[in-house]
Amino acid sequence: MVGDCPEVNGLFVWPESLRRHGIGTALITTAEDLVRDRSGPRIGLGVKDGNTRAAALYVRLGYRPAVPRYLDRWSYVDQDGRMHDNADPCAFLVKELG
Repeated sequence: MVGDCPEVNGLFVWPESLRRHGIGTALITTAEDLVRDRSGPRIGLGVKDGNTRAAALYVRLGYRPAVPRYLDRWSYVDQDGRMHDNADPCAFLVKELG
């Protein structure tokens, strides 16, 4: 989304019963460490509008809005072989790792 900024994409903890146990934080901080170890100055991720729990986590971890809102377009094939196209309004957040 932002130049050569590495992006965490499609992250979620499942099943829901395992959420709020630090797993998401551990996954994100591990990704940050990997980028930092490779001399990356920043890392980014998108958060869907309305996903207030995830947005609060990212802000708590130091992520800040980087670009105007955007539509995250994605597709999937269901179990009957039908293609579904989706577009979610999102914010792209970036954390400076320096």
